[in-house]
Amino acid sequence: MTLGEKLKKFRNDTGMTQEELAARLYVTRAAVSKWETDRGYPAIDSLRLIARLMDCTLDELVSDDDVENRKRMEMKRAKQMYFCAIVFFAVAVVFALVAYFLKNPWWTIGAFLCIVGYFACAFFSKPRYKRLAANGIYRAAVFVIMLIVVAVITVFGVVG
Repeated sequence: MTLGEKLKKFRNDTGMTQEELAARLYVTRAAVSKWETDRGYPAIDSLRLIARLMDCTLDELVSDDDVENRKRMEMKRAKQMYFCAIVFFAVAVVFALVAYFLKNPWWTIGAFLCIVGYFACAFFSKPRYKRLAANGIYRAAVFVIMLIVVAVITVFGVVG
């Protein structure tokens, strides 16, 4: 059972409306709705209040199943982004080959845009919880350097 399902069940069992629960948690009704539909998660202070209202511990409120479900969803999104990255890379190669064989440098602009899309998708092909654990400054520096290299190659391809 997800946190949203637990919250909604508790609210229904106690006969509270979303507005009443929101007032007790010092949040908006929209926030409660978002939590109940698992489109967002409450902050730690709200989780403490929810656990107190539901007369349970934080561990019971946010069980391992919820964490595992979130990780599974992130892994699914990461796989989709990985697939998109590969598609962007393949299209960039096609654009580059067309530019080379047709001797038309304007195709390199399409290749550049696909490489930018590739880098963006490649960045998001790692699940969020792993991206946050990684060294973000290093990854950002590599990303910027690669974009500069691709831009220079594109400019020389168009001008040359």
